[in-house]
Amino acid sequence: MKQLERSLKCLVCDAMGARHIITQNGHRVFRCATCGFQFVHPTPTPADLARYYDQGYAVPLERYSRNKPRNEGHIVDLERWRPQRGRLLEIGASYGHSLAAARSRGWQVAGVELSPTAARYAREHFGLAVFTADLLDAPFAAGCFDAAIMWHVLEHTHNPAAQLNQLLALLRPGGVLGLRVPNVASFGARLVGRSWVWMNPPAHLWYFSPTTLPRLLARAGFEILEVATLRGDGNNFYQHALIALGARLNTLRRRLVRSRPTSDGLGTTDNGQPAIHDPNPPALEHAWLGLLARAQPFTESLARATRPLVEPLERAGWGDELLCYARRPCA
Repeated sequence: MKQLERSLKCLVCDAMGARHIITQNGHRVFRCATCGFQFVHPTPTPADLARYYDQGYAVPLERYSRNKPRNEGHIVDLERWRPQRGRLLEIGASYGHSLAAARSRGWQVAGVELSPTAARYAREHFGLAVFTADLLDAPFAAGCFDAAIMWHVLEHTHNPAAQLNQLLALLRPGGVLGLRVPNVASFGARLVGRSWVWMNPPAHLWYFSPTTLPRLLARAGFEILEVATLRGDGNNFYQHALIALGARLNTLRRRLVRSRPTSDGLGTTDNGQPAIHDPNPPALEHAWLGLLARAQPFTESLARATRPLVEPLERAGWGDELLCYARRPCA
C-alpha cells in the first residue's frame, strides 16, 4: 500500500503521493498529500461504469418531474452570467426537465445523456435534441455553444479533466460553464465521514472542494467567475448530527464488545465468538436507519425554522453542494 500511495499522481495538482483514507463499497479512496483532493483508485473502466449505470443506478422519473421550480431556478441563476441567452448544452441531461425549462426561457438547447431510457424520454416527451452518448463522443462542432451546464455529473465521470477540456473546446470565447458537485469539505462530510450520503463509490469517484474544483477548472483553461456552497439535496445540519451520533455510538459499542474479558483474555461477542469478528448487527443497524427516517421530517422542520441562522453557514462553505461558474476566456 505504501508503494501505491507514493506512486499516485493527483488529477488536480500533479503531485505524487496520496494517503489511503477509507475503503467504501469495496473501493479505496485516497487523499492527495499536497492539495487534499480526494479520489477513488483504481478508477473503474468506462465499460465498468456503463454496466453499473445500466444495471444498478437510476433516479426515478417522478423525482425529476417534481423539481420543475428548482430546474428553472438553476437556469435563472446561470443567466446572471449569460443574460443574452444563446445556445446551451447540458451534460447529463437525464429526462430533459432542465433543458425544457431553459428552452421556455429562450435558449436553444441540446444535451447528452448516457441512459438510453432517459435520453429517449427527453426526445419523445419534450422534443429535445438529447444524444445518448458520452460528451467525448457527442457530435458537436468546436465553439458552437454559448453556455453549458453539468449538474452533479462531473464526479461520476471516468476522467473529469478530459470532460473539462472538451467543454472548453465546445464553448465560444466568453461562453459560460456551470457546475454543481457534492462538497467534500462541507459540514456534513466532515462530521459524518464515511456515512456522508455522497461518499458512495462507484457512483461518485472524485470528491471536490471549494479549493480543488476551481483549480482543476483553471488547469483546463477556464476563468473562474464564482465559487459558492449551498445545501443542495443533502441532509440538513441536524440530520447530519444524528447520523454522526449513530456512528459514534456504534464505534463505542464495538470497542466495549472487544474489551469484554473472557477466560482466555480475548474479547467476545454475545455468542462467544472473538469480538474482532463482531459484525454490525443487522437488527441494530435497521433500527437506527428506521429512527433516522422517522426523524427526517422533524429535523427538516427545525432546519426551516432556523434557516436565517443556518443558510449563511451553508453559503460560507459548509453546504453539501458546491456551485462553480467559469467561462472560456475571450482572448
